[in-house]
Amino acid sequence: MISFTLGCGEFLVSGILNDLANSFNHSLASVGLLVTIFALVYAICTPLITLFVGRFRYYQTFKILMVVYIAGLVMSALATSYLMMVIARIVTAAVSGALLSVALTFGNAIAPAEKRGFTIAWIFSGFSIASVVGLPVGTYVAHIAGWHSAFWVVAILSIITFGLSLLSLPSDLQADYDDAQGSPLVLLKDPLIWLGVLVPLFWSAGINTFHTYIAPIITDVLHFGPVMLSTILAIIGVISIVSSQISGILANHHGLRKMPAIFIIEICLFLAVGFAYNNVLLALTLIFLMESMFNFLGSSITIHFLDVAEKFYPQSVVFASSLNPVFFNLGISLGSASGSVIISNSGLKDINYGSIGFIMVAFVILIILNRLIVSSGLDKEA
Repeated sequence: MISFTLGCGEFLVSGILNDLANSFNHSLASVGLLVTIFALVYAICTPLITLFVGRFRYYQTFKILMVVYIAGLVMSALATSYLMMVIARIVTAAVSGALLSVALTFGNAIAPAEKRGFTIAWIFSGFSIASVVGLPVGTYVAHIAGWHSAFWVVAILSIITFGLSLLSLPSDLQADYDDAQGSPLVLLKDPLIWLGVLVPLFWSAGINTFHTYIAPIITDVLHFGPVMLSTILAIIGVISIVSSQISGILANHHGLRKMPAIFIIEICLFLAVGFAYNNVLLALTLIFLMESMFNFLGSSITIHFLDVAEKFYPQSVVFASSLNPVFFNLGISLGSASGSVIISNSGLKDINYGSIGFIMVAFVILIILNRLIVSSGLDKEA
């Protein structure tokens, strides 16, 4: 539920941009910057906050972050100007990533070893469910009762989640932190980490070079109307949820070993779709297959980061849990920007080749990473 409320808080603005533009008397482009500001603050603040809170009890950290998050939602609900909304979104974004990191750390610590992948996958699934269920419901509430009400609904949901979490989460969990061990940043010196973060970065860049522009591909290239667009996007949302669950299954069975084969399959699908646009049914089938693999990496790479931290850098566990979300989001920025450049210079039909390039880089890095994992002995303990 924590990740679901975080997803609702993050995605809601995307569904009510027109409402906000009309309410604040700003252009759609300027209101759209709220999404950019959120992503930028998220990427900057998440590692900074996790570095600071890593030495404290997870339960206390969670309580403080959740109070700030709810305060940000209340500020959004009460906003009467564009500036107030910008400030509210900055407050919300500043703690969202750290909250997800703490949730992942709790899940990793609480779950039995054989169910860690499944638990991590369910946490990530909250965002997929929020995009499929939370976003449409929030948008509907905004249209019938005003956008302020939509934020109040998310705030109330967050308060309920907060209360349930306080009753269910253990209060004594804490990283094995010792100042003599050095800063949590020492984690980044390990090639198992600095090579590892490049995998979700380039994987995310690859899939989001294409996925960012999925709506215009469906309407302008495949020539579907608005109703079918909504239907197809809903199907993709459901596929995303299933993809997250498969990610958990893979993570429980040495997922990083299997990912190179999945990367190759994804490259082949991206290559094939470029030749299939004239056959709408085939192109749509290929797109669904591509989308089904987008979340496969998440649980496996997150558990890898946590395993490295727990074995070699116990002071860095919370920081380690933030690495995949942060670098995946950086990959989204890289991929969407690359897609924009390709569209401007070559056209919408060629963005799949940008995706192929990024995933090939991720593939090579992952091969090297897997060899390092074996030589480190970490693979035998997984």
